[in-house]
Amino acid sequence: MSLPKVGLYLRLSREDEGESDQSMSIANQKTFLLQYVRQQGWPVTEIYADDGYTGTNFDRPAFQRLLGDIRKKRIDLVITKDLSRLGRDQIGTVYYYQCFFPAHGVRYVAVSEGFDTAAGHTSIALPFLAAANDFYTADISRKVRAALDARRRSGAFIGASPPLGYRKDPEQRGKLLVDGERRWIVEEVFRRYLESGSVRGTARALSAAQVPTPAQCRGESSQGVWSDTMVRRILTNPTYAGHLTQNRSEKASYKITRRIAHPPEAWTVVPYTHEAIIPQAQFDRVQELLRRRSYRPPVGEAHLLTGLAFCAACGSPMSYVREGARSYMVCQGYRRGSKRCTSHRVREDAVLSALGELLRTLVRAIDPGELAARTLPQTGDETLRRRGELERALQACRRRTVHLYRDQEEGVITRTEFQELLLENRRRREELEARLGALPSAPRNDPAWWTERVRETLTFAPLTRPAVLSLVDRVLVEEGKQVEIRFRFRMLAAETVQNR
Repeated sequence: MSLPKVGLYLRLSREDEGESDQSMSIANQKTFLLQYVRQQGWPVTEIYADDGYTGTNFDRPAFQRLLGDIRKKRIDLVITKDLSRLGRDQIGTVYYYQCFFPAHGVRYVAVSEGFDTAAGHTSIALPFLAAANDFYTADISRKVRAALDARRRSGAFIGASPPLGYRKDPEQRGKLLVDGERRWIVEEVFRRYLESGSVRGTARALSAAQVPTPAQCRGESSQGVWSDTMVRRILTNPTYAGHLTQNRSEKASYKITRRIAHPPEAWTVVPYTHEAIIPQAQFDRVQELLRRRSYRPPVGEAHLLTGLAFCAACGSPMSYVREGARSYMVCQGYRRGSKRCTSHRVREDAVLSALGELLRTLVRAIDPGELAARTLPQTGDETLRRRGELERALQACRRRTVHLYRDQEEGVITRTEFQELLLENRRRREELEARLGALPSAPRNDPAWWTERVRETLTFAPLTRPAVLSLVDRVLVEEGKQVEIRFRFRMLAAETVQNR
């Protein structure tokens, strides 16, 4: 009788690092299995070791090499220390020892449990052991997720790689610091978007300017092509405004690597945890623009009123029709065949000309005293808004303290983790209190201050997309080529102009 061609399979992952006496270490598994095969008088053909790979899936380098050697008939006996070394996923583990190995004439032995597929009666208990291993992994996954959630809620960064533009603080665990070498990339993304008002246009501009992509900065790719997804992910991340944002996506389950994106209301956002790269006002403006319709033609500049112009009758966005050298704005609902509306056709250049002239007239006719009384931002005093945000952040810190005590009592986090998280939360609370105390008084009662701010904003020629986006709230196109322009400031709630 010929001797078997033995393949020893060893595996260790982080989920096994708590085993006592390091009995599951790769070296100990190897020693244990070599001693076993010597006692059996079998030669070892090959040793396969996956160090640092989870047992919840079978896409492991050494395991895949073992399967390849089985198909080539180089191995006909597979030995592991126990069944969990083969895998902790019940379905996959059962498949390999009940289907794949028998189909290729391979015998399987799990030494510690005394299971050998050559003895038919032992196979009855194996599915139950595989289920127990699967349950162990599920329980570990649940505990790890709970602990990570607790750290997220405390405002600690738990990711492997910080967002583009930031780096980990080497002295304070979970703290983010601005990366001075790469913050300009984030600033460039926001700047170009505010110029174009288009996610796709921003991606094209960044690619054309050879701005490094996030993957390039991580050293994962040499391709310098920005996608719409890359741009949008940066533009919508409150982390860049100083509010740590995590849990934007998660793995579908502990067995599946595919990630599921969470809606914004499910994100974990902790305010004022680190230095902002993008000012809050600029970040808020970008979020507002992202909610608007955005379009950039393949050739040429974007239309200045894209996402701002709508049909006054049916509310549909105005689309653009090119006829010769001129561009016309037409009701999109009418173009799609709606019988409830008419074309509301108007020349684009006539609307822009009227808008520019109206703004220049406002600048010439402005009265400083009246301006100061009528142009306070609709959002209210900036300092008061800032004070409210800081006070809400302080309340969140107090709530997190309660959550931390509860998580410790329920065993979600250890005593050491509790002390670290409590200390971090206390530091953040002290920082917020210092910011709150340092807030200056608002200049809302200074007419000269408001006059100068509005003059700086309104004085421009020719019209640009950033200027239009900052001044115009909505353009409504009515019948008879009549256009109503609504501004973002209070000086004029609405203005009607006649276009030819």
